[in-house]
Amino acid sequence: MAMLDRYKKKGGFIQLLLLIETSTKQKQEQFLNLIAQENRAWEESIKKKTLSIEKILLWDPIYLAEIFSRMQPLTIAVALRSFSEPHSAKVLNCFTPSEQRKIQNIITETNPSPSEILTCNMKIIAEVRELMRKGVLKLEKIDPEMLIPENIEEQLQQQSSLHGVQSLSIAPASAEIEEIPKVKPEAKVSGEPKLDTEVKVSADSKTSADARGNYEALKDEVELLKVKNRQLMNENQLLKEEMSVIKTKLEQIRKIA
Repeated sequence: MAMLDRYKKKGGFIQLLLLIETSTKQKQEQFLNLIAQENRAWEESIKKKTLSIEKILLWDPIYLAEIFSRMQPLTIAVALRSFSEPHSAKVLNCFTPSEQRKIQNIITETNPSPSEILTCNMKIIAEVRELMRKGVLKLEKIDPEMLIPENIEEQLQQQSSLHGVQSLSIAPASAEIEEIPKVKPEAKVSGEPKLDTEVKVSADSKTSADARGNYEALKDEVELLKVKNRQLMNENQLLKEEMSVIKTKLEQIRKIA
């Protein structure tokens, strides 16, 4: 079973897309390499439609304001640590001066780990996906190329089939001749044709390939569960830090009072 087989059903494309969006850069590259080996049409479409912080930050400020106004200040403050200075300024400009000061204070008072920063970036991407699903953000206005047709799996299958037909039509005639199994001369002498052996080897190779495909599919599932587990752990840690910040603020207020 190839990796993509489980995602070719309706809704499978977005499932694979979400898996890739919630993975590290290194893991994303590994997934894309596997997909490219199986199907170039899927790889190109996945690359085009995968959301990333970099793509989101290129959008018009009016859409960024819609996104970040719904995020917790702590999430924004932690995520900003991974943004370039121009991008940080672009995000902060979505807020009032008092809201900007609040975010800046959180940046000063917290020291998140790389995994916590990654989790906050993923939360932003997840929020954008949810706003798209609800129709709050309309990709046809923001970035039409990222729209995902309902029948995208079927479209990609047709593209793959067409590409396969084109590849066959330009293949040299000699290639067809080479595909015909041949019994080697020495096999005739010994009375033991090697054709059966070659077929058996081919079948064994196919079985081995299927096993590898199943193994890769299980690995994908495990990786997705690991990502979700890390997200939950990091979100829990972020909530603890937020509670600590709130507790400190309350103590300061009590002292002033």
